[in-house]
Amino acid sequence: MYNRNYGCEHLNSSLMKKFFSLFMLLFFFFSCGKKENEANGNKLENSALTNQTDLFEFKIPDTISLGKHIGRISRYKRNKKPNCDYLLSVIVSNQYEDLKVKTDTFSNGTLKPFFGINGFKTGTQEIELIIEEQILEPFEKDKDSFLGITKLYHQYDLRITVIDKDFISKTEKELLTELKNQ
Repeated sequence: MYNRNYGCEHLNSSLMKKFFSLFMLLFFFFSCGKKENEANGNKLENSALTNQTDLFEFKIPDTISLGKHIGRISRYKRNKKPNCDYLLSVIVSNQYEDLKVKTDTFSNGTLKPFFGINGFKTGTQEIELIIEEQILEPFEKDKDSFLGITKLYHQYDLRITVIDKDFISKTEKELLTELKNQ
């Protein structure tokens, strides 16, 4: 004879175990990267770098015309750990003619991403760049493998000159050639 209550209790118990396992898996997944950040104060051990200005070199035209233009991280100088992957994104706050500030994120899966800058008025213009540096570090704990993700942010303020006539600088010509060849 079949006991209906036994089947439901067994199903509920099995379902609860699966939910608990899923919850624990998600908890460990999200806590791994966070613990890594907290353990080192959101800074990597990197004795060759004294501050964030030593970490990146940019290729940006110092003079542009009104409209959209490009820049690039030309060099990333992190002392990289073996078995870690690195990803860079550039977050740019660009202002447009209607005085709206639009924040765009640029990444192409390389350590030298291109990014867009907008000349919205003639004269001197400030551009804020935030570089998001993600360091993906696999590690094993007991028999399980985890991925620690450390996110570091570096802010840069750039000053460019915007002119009214059509103009393409030597730097921008080089950047456009690099972009075409990719």
